[in-house]
Amino acid sequence: MRYATILSMRATLRAAPLLLCVVLTALLRPGRSLSVQVEAQDVDAAATLLALVNDTRLDEGLSPYAQSRLLTEAARRHANDLAAHGFADAGDPHLGSDGTHEQERVQEAGYAAWTRGEGQLTVDENVWSGQGTPADALAFFLGDQVHRDNILSDLYREIGIGVATADDGRTHYVLDFGARPNVLPIFINDGAAGADNPEVAIRLTNEQVRPAGEGAAFIGQAMEIRISNVPEFEDVSWQPWAPLVSWTLPDEVGEHTVYVQFRDAAGRTASSADGVRLDQGATATPTPVPPTPTFTPEPTDVPPSPTPTAVPTATDVPPTATPPPSSPTAPPTSSPLPTASATTATSYGLDASTTPFPTWTPLPSPSPTRKPDAQPDDPALAIPKVGDYGRPLAVVGILQAVVIVLGLYVALRGGKGA
Repeated sequence: MRYATILSMRATLRAAPLLLCVVLTALLRPGRSLSVQVEAQDVDAAATLLALVNDTRLDEGLSPYAQSRLLTEAARRHANDLAAHGFADAGDPHLGSDGTHEQERVQEAGYAAWTRGEGQLTVDENVWSGQGTPADALAFFLGDQVHRDNILSDLYREIGIGVATADDGRTHYVLDFGARPNVLPIFINDGAAGADNPEVAIRLTNEQVRPAGEGAAFIGQAMEIRISNVPEFEDVSWQPWAPLVSWTLPDEVGEHTVYVQFRDAAGRTASSADGVRLDQGATATPTPVPPTPTFTPEPTDVPPSPTPTAVPTATDVPPTATPPPSSPTAPPTSSPLPTASATTATSYGLDASTTPFPTWTPLPSPSPTRKPDAQPDDPALAIPKVGDYGRPLAVVGILQAVVIVLGLYVALRGGKGA
């Protein structure tokens, strides 16, 4: 027994170095160590570049881009890949070391964009690599017409930015752009983190990729809006959509959220929200700094990729606060969203049975317990009653008596014959 134990311990000690090598290889492989370092090191550069991009858009009269977590995931993936393998020198800066392009990376991240053409997602990508700052990257993008069109697009509404620096000092900037159905971001004071006055301006976006909308669930170009400081819209009147509207926050210091509901000509609705911190009575003017980007809410479930037969949020419609139906005395309110068709809704991560407001369907009442004497509809399944056994038993008893008498009779006749 002791000899077997010693052999087992020796085998374990011999295998220990090999196991240690496997663990160290998994922890220190280039892709993993670079990813951890990049996300901790270059997040400020990404935030700075986002602020520069949105300032440029505002200067051109365009709404800012909302930051999408899913697009950011795809952009970071490619930036890390470029820093690790230098594929930007291969002639195609959008080609990953695994053979993917932005379409595949965005789709694999779960971003369910509108489709165009032959099932292509309505997404695009800008890439720049060099020893420079976020301002240098933006200058390059604005100097090239294709990249400039993405920066100043009126179709895209969301962006994801990845920034990674390689060992040779070159920094790789990746910007992914996209638009999803029913995702219409709003911006309080053009995305500012704080406000000193409860009177604020709300900048709205609108559906430009598919102005006519799609199916019963996906909103087209919004014609009306209504705004609320709470996620309900009872007694709130509709007003015409405008790119910039004024609004009054509750006159209380602290964080506030504004909710906007959009409605198109077909009665389809979508909701969005944005938050801001109100510093009432602040005397000092804060130094302008790039606002910390706020991610657009994303769905928890990864939606299936869109198909060319249907166009999408959404995703993948992100969860937004949707008000309950208006009371009979309230001003005109939007009609509840009809249930999306199975083909269209499933293609973009929506449950085809989803309704806009939660409904309660009472459970069926339990069937009453059948009494012993109750008889089912099928006679073959009927349970015999006690009285039903009397007549058959009597017949059997008579037959047995007849048999016994005949037996005695035969026995007596046989005895006489003997």
